[in-house]
Amino acid sequence: MRIGREKKRPKIIGLPDFWDVLSRHGNKLLALDYDGTLAPFCVQRMQAYPYPGIPGALERIHQRADTMLAIISGRPLAEVLILAGSFNGIVIGSHGMEKRLSSGDMVIKTVNREQREGLSCIQRAAEEIGLQGPIELKPASVALHTRGLDPKEAARLEDLAARLWRDISSRHSLEVRRFNGGVEVRATGWNKGDALEELRLGMPSGSACVYIGDNDTDEDAFLKIRSHGYGIRVGDAGRPTAARGFLPDIPAVREFLEAWADFSLPAFKGGISWIQDG
Repeated sequence: MRIGREKKRPKIIGLPDFWDVLSRHGNKLLALDYDGTLAPFCVQRMQAYPYPGIPGALERIHQRADTMLAIISGRPLAEVLILAGSFNGIVIGSHGMEKRLSSGDMVIKTVNREQREGLSCIQRAAEEIGLQGPIELKPASVALHTRGLDPKEAARLEDLAARLWRDISSRHSLEVRRFNGGVEVRATGWNKGDALEELRLGMPSGSACVYIGDNDTDEDAFLKIRSHGYGIRVGDAGRPTAARGFLPDIPAVREFLEAWADFSLPAFKGGISWIQDG
């Protein structure tokens, strides 16, 4: 870390005092979504590599003694590990169902029998109407991907799948959720917000906690952290969200990460309350 040579800190829309508040905390948790936050969306999903400059910034943050760093993604864990390459922080996949610790140890949650049967029904229902091509099977969900299709056709398929799957989901403790580029049926009972909360509760009292994401599936995390830290959404600042701040795009995320990596260690541990009025 380059103490005394920090770059100009980027502004976070809606959080003008963010860096001042962060400087007063000796312990920090930084968790980030993957697609649309660290990596641009890509029609070929396994070509969605991190934006240039982001891997180096993440590595420098991971080396900081004051920051716990994590990626929390809806992708299966195995995919994130491939795409994130040499990332050595905590990696959480499948909306929190799979976790690789920095030590390399794995923690895997499983769906119950009712949910497993429901996901099988979801898959069969999709195949019966010819949706098997863009369907992805995950450890705790089934997703229809429409990125790269004509927008009207994508909307039609998403609406069709959502209507088809909603009744099945209600009978099997599943939920239908839209995301940027598709629609997904996933097991209830554990999500990105729960995964984030588990990390937060493992931090020392008074730690600064930040989550950055771009998608509707990240709202679970924004809601969970709202009373304990800052959610920052990537994209249009005018969109309804539980996040407290915004970054306009992935290049702005890179600038944010570089600023965090170069951030001078605070003079003391503990600090003030992380949540401010307003």
